[in-house]
Amino acid sequence: MEIKLVNENKLKIILTTEDMEALDITCEEMDSDDTGTRRILWDLLDKAKHLTGFDAASDKIFVKAYPDKTGGCLMYVTKGDVNNGSQTAQTYEKKYKSKLYTAAKKKRLIFYFENSETLLMACKHLNTFGYNGKNDIFSDDGGGGYYLYIEDNKEQSLERIGEYGVPINNPFFGFCLFEYTTKIIEDDAVKIFATYLCNKCD
Repeated sequence: MEIKLVNENKLKIILTTEDMEALDITCEEMDSDDTGTRRILWDLLDKAKHLTGFDAASDKIFVKAYPDKTGGCLMYVTKGDVNNGSQTAQTYEKKYKSKLYTAAKKKRLIFYFENSETLLMACKHLNTFGYNGKNDIFSDDGGGGYYLYIEDNKEQSLERIGEYGVPINNPFFGFCLFEYTTKIIEDDAVKIFATYLCNKCD
């Protein structure tokens, strides 16, 4: 994530693919009428206030969101009377460079495991049942645990993961993963951990 102050009334926010996944939203899904979108926006603006001093809380804001070909998003936030007297507090103008950049996005689930043994059991279970969604494993360097960041592709094998790990239901926790933990295996983490790393478990 990159946040830049263009001028006192305009802010530029660059979100990477990882940022969008962590926030569990795509540029195409942003909607000013959606509670989740508004919550994400104000969380970003709160972060921007601490980093740059840009304070949009007392003004109307106008947001332009541009998707990029990598799955990220470029946002411009302008505060002030940009709507010619409109009473709308926030307005979104989404511009799409190409429909080729638009892809279906699956929701991600997050599970926390206290140690590598419980993570291994979960991975073996998923691997046995042929789970084939996108998944990553993160290491909690400070706490010693692990996080499984996994696509919810509605497979039945996902229903039992809660027996091994703790589900994380905070919608903003995905961002914390990329910010404060270390990704140790990417994309096909379940299969790799279950097949090749079991001999290295604690």
